[in-house]
Formats: sequence, C-alpha cells, structure tokens
Amino acid sequence: MEPDTTTRILAAAAQLLRDKGLSGTTTREIARGAGLSDAAIYSHFKSRGDLLKALIPASLVDYIGSAEAFLKRVGQGTVKGNLKFLMKLARDFFQEASPKIALILAEPELFNEPGGRPISRDKSNRAETFMADYIRAEQRMGRINEGADPAAIGTILLATAFYEGFTAGLLGTAFTAQRPSSAEEIIEALMVGLAPRKKTGSRAS
Repeated sequence: MEPDTTTRILAAAAQLLRDKGLSGTTTREIARGAGLSDAAIYSHFKSRGDLLKALIPASLVDYIGSAEAFLKRVGQGTVKGNLKFLMKLARDFFQEASPKIALILAEPELFNEPGGRPISRDKSNRAETFMADYIRAEQRMGRINEGADPAAIGTILLATAFYEGFTAGLLGTAFTAQRPSSAEEIIEALMVGLAPRKKTGSRAS
C-alpha cells in the first residue's frame, strides 16, 4: 500500500534532517523528496515549522500503543514488570523524539512562536496522568500500597525516562552503554514503598 501524502512529506523531512540538518531541510527540498510540488506542502502543513514539529511524536500516551492498551495490564503479571515495561516505553519515546526536539530548539523562531514548544505542558501532564491512573488502578486491586502517591510516582518514572531517553538520543547509545541504566534501581527502590501493607487482624482461635 502506498503511504499517504502526509506520511511521504514527513518521511522526506525526517530523511533531510538526518542527511542535511535543519538548515538544509527547506520546504523545496522536502517537496522534492516527497515527489510533490512546493505548493503541495502547504495544503498539508501551514508552515515549515508546523511540518517540523509534526515529526515529534504527539505524546507519550499515543506512543506505541494507547494508554487504554497499557491499562489492560492492571492486575496482570507483576507490578514491577509492568513498571519496567512502562519505563522502557517512555524511555524509547524520549530517545526517538530527542534529536528532533534538539533541532527545533536550535531554531529560535520555531521554538518561540506561540504554541511552538515541541512538548507542551499539557502533553507532559497527560503522560503523568496516564502513569498515575495505572498506579491508582493497582491500588484499588490491592497490589500497591494505598498510601503511595500516584502523581509523585508518575513524575519519578517520567523524569527518569526523560533523562535516560534524551541522553541516549543526543549522545548515542554507544555512550550511554558505558554506564548502567538507573531505571532498574529506581523501580527496585520504588517497590519498597509500593508493596502492599500486610493487614493486621486478630488470629482465629
């Protein structure tokens, strides 16, 4: 099946960014790479800035499966295993997005225009909410300590994934492979506080 026009435009832009950098990624070159006229670009994107920003994954919630799909893991497997999966999902998202974000940050007019931030606070909030929803659901099932703070746990997971994914994306996996991931240790530490409290009660006589 032939890719649709928008997909072809984005693929051409991504290839140009890799080959020629931001300055070489002009709408004329993008159109040529997609096999289109210059004017055809603007029937799909309002500006070059909008096109470049479209290369960044919309949000973590929409990345490699929806939030609804992940939430089906509630009550399944182990909490530790699910958190490790979630951490990898977030880390992969930030690793893929980081070079594109960095390129946009290098062009002030793209970054500073109204609504131009590559990852808005709203999108970040959605990711944190999604993670907190998972924690709350497991709390209701008794698999996570009811006293744990879902929002704080979500922030910790997201911040760790951002650091490791962004570092890998900008410095390369060869560099990051020289030091161990902190994700495993952080999840191990979190599990100490997330483990359900043993309920105390009178012994049966």
